[in-house]
Amino acid sequence: MVSHCNLAPELHKTLETVMGVQQHIESVGLHPGESKENFKLRVVEAVSRVDRGRGVLILADLFGGTPCNACFELIGSELRNARIDILTGLNLPMAVKACRARHVKSLKELVSVVKKAATEGVMSYAEMLVE
Repeated sequence: MVSHCNLAPELHKTLETVMGVQQHIESVGLHPGESKENFKLRVVEAVSRVDRGRGVLILADLFGGTPCNACFELIGSELRNARIDILTGLNLPMAVKACRARHVKSLKELVSVVKKAATEGVMSYAEMLVE
């Protein structure tokens, strides 16, 4: 998981509160004043720690934001030989679904189920009452 500031690391803590300790998950936050190059180095290190040969799914907080763009750049350079995909809009339903499905789904299948979880995780109480 990648994000601005501490969103990804704090979401990682929240995820483990909900699901227990998770192996092979890393979170990297871009800190104020940190260079993009240093952030990219930390992402490369995190990817190398979690990559088990089946692919790596990066959940990013915001499409077009520096953390996401840095990952796009890495896929075109340092990580060009790795099997990586990036989903934006990082939220807890996405992270939970990714943890539950990552051992039984291919990277392509995982992307599909996590995208679905992202949208299905948005609910309106008032709309539920009407239905």
